[in-house]
Amino acid sequence: MIMIRLLNNVCRLLYKNEYKRFSLACDIEKVQTDYLINLLQKNLDTEYGKKYSFMNIRNYNDFAENVPLSTYNDYKPYIDRICDGEKKILTTEKILLFELTSGSANEKKLIPYTDTLKKEFQRGIKAWLYDVYSNIEGVCDGKSYWSITPVTSRKSYTSCGIPIGFEEDSEYFGKIEKRIMERVFAVDSSVKFSDDMNSFYMHTAKQLLKCSNLSLISVWNPTFLSLLCNFIKENADILTEDFDKKDRDRILNALENKHFNLIFPNLKIISCWADGSAKDYISDIEKLFPGVYIQPKGLLATECFISFPLVNEQGSRLSIYSHFFEFRNTANDKIYLAHQLKKGEYEVIVTTGGGFYRYCIGDIVEVLETFKDRPPLIRFLRRKGITSDLFGEKLTEEFVNKVAKSIGINDSFYFLAPEKNYYCLYTTNKNVTDDIIDNALCESFHYSYCRSLGQLEKAKVIVVDRKPEKIILSRLTSEGMRLGDIKPCHLSNRDGWGEWFRKGTD
Repeated sequence: MIMIRLLNNVCRLLYKNEYKRFSLACDIEKVQTDYLINLLQKNLDTEYGKKYSFMNIRNYNDFAENVPLSTYNDYKPYIDRICDGEKKILTTEKILLFELTSGSANEKKLIPYTDTLKKEFQRGIKAWLYDVYSNIEGVCDGKSYWSITPVTSRKSYTSCGIPIGFEEDSEYFGKIEKRIMERVFAVDSSVKFSDDMNSFYMHTAKQLLKCSNLSLISVWNPTFLSLLCNFIKENADILTEDFDKKDRDRILNALENKHFNLIFPNLKIISCWADGSAKDYISDIEKLFPGVYIQPKGLLATECFISFPLVNEQGSRLSIYSHFFEFRNTANDKIYLAHQLKKGEYEVIVTTGGGFYRYCIGDIVEVLETFKDRPPLIRFLRRKGITSDLFGEKLTEEFVNKVAKSIGINDSFYFLAPEKNYYCLYTTNKNVTDDIIDNALCESFHYSYCRSLGQLEKAKVIVVDRKPEKIILSRLTSEGMRLGDIKPCHLSNRDGWGEWFRKGTD
């Protein structure tokens, strides 16, 4: 334990300056403007910079006049050229790798990562971890479990050899910290090479159970942690067969009531998503780990690091040293800067060191509180547009329409909606099967990933008749929506549709 405490405190000291810079009073407008102008000057000689006259930009107003708002589709032609080996397209820096994520129209997106972008992520992560290490007693005394992404396919490269995907999840740390963290991780990176998901859970669970001083758990979706705990309970005999009798009895006795806090008595904090739809699953974690502090994660995306929480604060602080931020008010469509924010709902727009400028990320946040010389407190609310995102699958109506066309049901009634842990396709077409719709949905990277983790079960098909559109109107009007506000759609993020369709078809 002494060595673990020493290594954690070394990391804490390495993160101190980043936290100190963030915590000091500052001129938010100046911080953000300095970041923006320095980034644009650095990328004057790129094709994107020349096209939008970066050399003539001296302030934010120039930036807003010269550079348009953008989405991923605006960058795709540039990224295709980067994949082919062209230089100085979006950034003057070398592209270290592409990270894979999902989009709405084109389900697979390649996000360019540069050294600057990695450092921008680290600025937020370091300030967050320093706060945790400094303000939660006992965290530095134990090991940490950071969820590890299993390798579900072979590593791939672009035509010019740029790798797709991080080599390891610990790449989010700096080089020195990464080496230290590998010594204090409760589960090593070898589990990501498991042959299948059952092996992945088995290796992860066994290493966790052998960790006698686990103090921190950091996962993304709370359902993953619930699934892992259920796996431990269901496979306890196998997992503990080589444990000594005392430890085995302690674990088995604790599992009788699913009291995982007794299995990990030194656990101090669980960091996971707890905003948006994820908040519905936090009660499960509280039951599994009574008395353990559960800290909602800030807002992160593949493209950027937006915010991070501080201990015992509601919401998360905007990571003003990471990127340049703009916010489009959902009520009036006007754009505001970080220092201009007031309470309300906004769409996040980011400019980053990865080569994205005025990028509309599609996340809607609520500004909870603002301060004159401190970053504002925000909270994630939802994705923009019609989306369904139980566990990170990020399904959009545009994608569902594409799926319907691909399986030949776009001329029939079709309506996709979630149940507790699976999706159900309600359709008048009698030819589509469970396998057909599930395989089609798996064309989405994130849906496929949630399926492989076991967070989502196979999609199901229910054939409906008797004017199903009327059933949709009946439910929505019964919940207070005006007929004039109900637009035709093929995706819902409401559950419980099965009961409504059964009533309408009996």
